[in-house]
Amino acid sequence: MVSFKNIGIIAILLIGLTFSGCIGDQAADDTVDEEAPTADEILAEEGVGLTDSEIEDLESDLDELEATLSELDEDDNLTIEEV
Repeated sequence: MVSFKNIGIIAILLIGLTFSGCIGDQAADDTVDEEAPTADEILAEEGVGLTDSEIEDLESDLDELEATLSELDEDDNLTIEEV
């Protein structure tokens, strides 16, 4: 037979699930607000924006640094004078 303890635990779990909002007739909020600012607009307002040319320059510098590091042996001393 089922004990009252098990019935009580199941009842508490079902009540908790009901109040948590995980079940029920809730409409999915998948609509996108057309007036909401995009990430680029927000960053531009804060003055954090990077142009495409700046990004390309950073990527080329990174590629050059990776190529230089791959050419070095592990025994060589590395001195960075200018970054």
